[in-house]
Amino acid sequence: MAAKTPDLLLIDGNSLAYRAFFALPESIATSTGEPTNAIFGFASMLVKLYQDLGPVPTAVVWDAGMSGRKEVYPEYKAQRAKKPDLLRQQWPFLSEISAAFGYANVRSEGWEADDVIGTLAVHARERKLRTVIVTGDRDQFQLIDEGDLVGVMATARGITEVKVYDHQAVIDRYGLPPALIPDFYGLKGDTSDNIPGVPGIGDKTAAQLLQQFGDLDTVLASVDQISGAKRKQNLVDHAENARISRELARIHTDVEVDYDLDALLVAKPDAAALREAFMRFELRDPWRRLEPLLDSDGRPTAAKGSGPDPSTVDAPVRVVALEDLAAALAAADPADGDPAAVAVAVVEPVAAEQEESGQLFDPDAAGDAPAEGDAAPGATFPLRFAVALLHDARPKELLVGGCTAPADVLVALEGRPLVVHDGKALAEGGAARAQDAEGGVRGYRAPRLEHDTLLAQYVLEPQRRGYPLDELADEAGVAVAEGVTDVAAATAGRVALLAVHQRRLLHEAGLTDLLRDVELPLVDVLREIEREGVHLSVPRLDEVGTEVRTEIGELQTKIHELAGREFTIGSPKQLGEVLFTELGLTTKRRGKTGFSTDARVLQQIRDEHEIIPLIERWRELSTLTKTYLDVLPA
Repeated sequence: MAAKTPDLLLIDGNSLAYRAFFALPESIATSTGEPTNAIFGFASMLVKLYQDLGPVPTAVVWDAGMSGRKEVYPEYKAQRAKKPDLLRQQWPFLSEISAAFGYANVRSEGWEADDVIGTLAVHARERKLRTVIVTGDRDQFQLIDEGDLVGVMATARGITEVKVYDHQAVIDRYGLPPALIPDFYGLKGDTSDNIPGVPGIGDKTAAQLLQQFGDLDTVLASVDQISGAKRKQNLVDHAENARISRELARIHTDVEVDYDLDALLVAKPDAAALREAFMRFELRDPWRRLEPLLDSDGRPTAAKGSGPDPSTVDAPVRVVALEDLAAALAAADPADGDPAAVAVAVVEPVAAEQEESGQLFDPDAAGDAPAEGDAAPGATFPLRFAVALLHDARPKELLVGGCTAPADVLVALEGRPLVVHDGKALAEGGAARAQDAEGGVRGYRAPRLEHDTLLAQYVLEPQRRGYPLDELADEAGVAVAEGVTDVAAATAGRVALLAVHQRRLLHEAGLTDLLRDVELPLVDVLREIEREGVHLSVPRLDEVGTEVRTEIGELQTKIHELAGREFTIGSPKQLGEVLFTELGLTTKRRGKTGFSTDARVLQQIRDEHEIIPLIERWRELSTLTKTYLDVLPA
């Protein structure tokens, strides 16, 4: 099953949506603050499926009721908290994303997704279609058939790690065939759905009993043959709960579902809708993975022109010597007024440019090494600079040449407003080059930054993982004309045009002042702080440390009192045993090494016991102590 591309995918929308939401930080949001952690995770899962399987006909199935299970057992799923507000805000958009993939969103009023999926799987099996169910719920293993026409792709960890189960894989994991999964849950229960099962019986015992006796009814009828007085008594006292639990876990396969399987089998992705949705929610990483797959072989070409027409770097390129750069710029300045702004880039030359320019440094032919700041006789320039003369913020002419360090260019541009990418790095390169042995600066002042495309994108997208220029320019639709072959010239031009694009976005988002008045002035301030350091008041730090350590001790005492015993709070294993075994709090995740007690888990169970806020505060102060209070005085 796992080796073949399926004919049909059935995705448990609720399962994947919740997994995505809790797997990713709630801080993930668009540049306007719209939460997108569930959207990002859900889209990433769909992209991963598309990467692995291609455009497989797919239905995304959503809950639309409890399938009558509440009537059978009123406590069914009673422990579950309401849908978090952040997830509720994102929920309507999840089906939009799946629809853009060409996937059918399927709901059947009154029924849970499990039962609708079970029904669709049976319909597909009757038509001999190889079907894979994508879910995080293991109870759907019961739908796997002996002929392996139906398999289950179970999400294992995070949002993209999965494992495909066929008939034998279920037997290998549980020692039971898929048909006995409802009986298995009847005995062991399921805390995630509040299915009671039989107290004292877990996965291992349930599997052993079913292996020995064959099914739940036979187990309950054979109590006298089962060892352990307590186990026997529990099976007698909770026999009815076991039968009810089996029925709660059993998936219905006869639901009335309004869908067109034939239409589903021929549906294709809507590339334009996909691009629009991914760009709207700023899903750039998933889009970069998906876009190359949308080709003409049944995978439509992405709509490159669905956004605004791309700006193009297309200006005449003129070679100038570094010593002539200031004069060339002055000649282009307005007759009256301040110096015109320029976009500047300093880059490593590619090998072809070095060879063409003849600026390769040959140490054997150059004689003695040049003094710092001087170019070797007849030698090479290790860097190339480009300065874009701007007219209405767009490149009018591109001046290019060679330089030995960023400081050389910055001195020539002193006092002129600059448009750059990563002004901090440029300033550091300039200051390092201009610094003398005593730490002073020889003829160098920090650049006057008018716009920094890296900082601007950070202001627009503070949660983004990285800000490489090529990536940002591509997303903004900035192209380079074929005639502009110089890498430095192309880079300076892209910086200039990206800045135009960003200024519009900053204005629309009301963030222009933040960039201009806060972020840009701080570039050189932070550089100086990094170079000079900061004054530390050790006596005051000691006072704070004493206060914090006192509070940590008080918190530890209270936590131990609430737990009923002493334990190592910083040990995830010991903490997990206290919270989930001894205090009986809701288990959220359990790995190979024990219960998960990370920050997200504690946040989810914060209202269940007064010990949780104390543990969170203890962790916060302990981290503060280890990271700063104990380290900085040294």
